[in-house]
Amino acid sequence: MKVMITGSSGFIGSHVKNKLLELGHEVDEWDYKINKPLEDFDQKPWNIDYAIHLAAYADVRESINEPQKYWDNNVTLTTKLQKYCHEYGIPLLYASSSCIHDYHLSPYGMSKKINEETAFSDQVGLRFTTVYGDGARDEMLIGRLIEGRVSYLTNHIRDFVHVDDVVNVMLLLMKKNLEKLKPAYDIGTGKGVVVSDLGPLAGYPDIPTKAGDECEAHDNTADISDIQELGWSPTYDIEEYVKEKTNCGWGS
Repeated sequence: MKVMITGSSGFIGSHVKNKLLELGHEVDEWDYKINKPLEDFDQKPWNIDYAIHLAAYADVRESINEPQKYWDNNVTLTTKLQKYCHEYGIPLLYASSSCIHDYHLSPYGMSKKINEETAFSDQVGLRFTTVYGDGARDEMLIGRLIEGRVSYLTNHIRDFVHVDDVVNVMLLLMKKNLEKLKPAYDIGTGKGVVVSDLGPLAGYPDIPTKAGDECEAHDNTADISDIQELGWSPTYDIEEYVKEKTNCGWGS
């Protein structure tokens, strides 16, 4: 199968690409980091069987300051891609976000809400919670925590899902007829963790706790019952992951 991946050089996209190549699929990459920005895609039919759209700006706080940037990239380009894939009968999985449940809090959340509203019946949104794992962006919390680069934590409740589990859910959905599925699925573990509890777990019991920004949802714990009905369940646990990476235990 030939699969198009947008954002193929990003955190999640690179993991998806590597797994598909490992399984023998052909990958058509689109990413500005390899000089193939999505803005340049050809209006002629691609010779592809499937599309996975992961290219998006994803910083909630930045979206408050640069809403037009998030509209142009997350909304305009995604809508264009959705229409194109639908016209040429290409099944599409695309990155939504757990922010969809509190979309009014930020332009980023609003962009994902619009993505779900403009999707067609042969397109499924994946409402990722907080994804972590090897290769995550430098500013992501778990990597900074493991490396001891966190100056404060919050009392937000976050559902941390490992990137390998995210890849596996995509592989599962690629075997399904998307038109028979729900329009979008929450993708997490179904287990919320108080962010400030991760400090002691990683061996940093004295990290200050501060209130989070108003643009961030207090709790993004996923309801994964719908995706579990399709045969997927998460295999990683964030608490075990942090302890393993830092060689620490509770109360260290």
